[in-house]
Amino acid sequence: MSLKPFSTIATAIAHSPNLEANIHESIRIKNSLAENLILIHVGKKTPEDEAKFISMINSAGGAAEEVEVVWREGDPVDVILEVAEERNVELIIAGAVPREGLLRYYMGSIARRLVRAPKCNSSILLMTNPSKMKTACGRIVVNGLDHPKTSDTIKKAVEVAGRFNARELVVVEEVEPSKIGARAEDDKSLAEVNEAKKRIGAKENERINNILKEVEVISDLRISQKCIFGKPGYVIGHYAEKYCADLLIMNSPDTKLGFLDRVFTHHLEYILSELPCDLLIVNSKSNR
Repeated sequence: MSLKPFSTIATAIAHSPNLEANIHESIRIKNSLAENLILIHVGKKTPEDEAKFISMINSAGGAAEEVEVVWREGDPVDVILEVAEERNVELIIAGAVPREGLLRYYMGSIARRLVRAPKCNSSILLMTNPSKMKTACGRIVVNGLDHPKTSDTIKKAVEVAGRFNARELVVVEEVEPSKIGARAEDDKSLAEVNEAKKRIGAKENERINNILKEVEVISDLRISQKCIFGKPGYVIGHYAEKYCADLLIMNSPDTKLGFLDRVFTHHLEYILSELPCDLLIVNSKSNR
């Protein structure tokens, strides 16, 4: 198999009930996806904490000398982004509750603040249910938006799926209903709408097939496509939940998300407000 998808990954760790599970997940992800792992702890370094982290790393099957722990005080998001920039981190891992309450939605949890941060140049993986025990990542959903970043995202999704030994990868093409150009008001217009959907779906599938031709796919990974008409972000989130996906992979936003994106919802904000599963946001170097 080719080189791992990421060179260096970093996980934000804190004293929480999920601390040990986060470390176990990070070790497994590092073994599958990356060459190097950094654990970032925002807080003062103490001998007790250092011994505790080393013990957890060892119990997770990692070698303490191969995992770097960075200790730094300050605002958690600022610290994580500073370390990521200094160490050329390609993927930041953070735990995230599946649903944000109204106050947390507008104020932002640490994981979601990282996604919305204007200075974040890394891909981000939000883990909703970290576990000490290994769990299969059998089903993956990736966005197939008609966008310059999508090719990089799909290619990364295939790499990740291969490394995770996933069984299925579904490319979901979200299409704004306005592109249909007609409304179903009677039998005749309904037929016109259905015909328009078929034409658009065929065009979308051809676009995705052209991307997949450039990707090396492992033999036992089943890739399929699904064209859905609806609000981007909203429909893929619901599809991932209904499909019981283990991982949803999305393009990074063109501009970093701000308060107005939560008031006038950006497509990624639909997913951040209610995560259907683990979410990987791929930072792409492609322009808009």
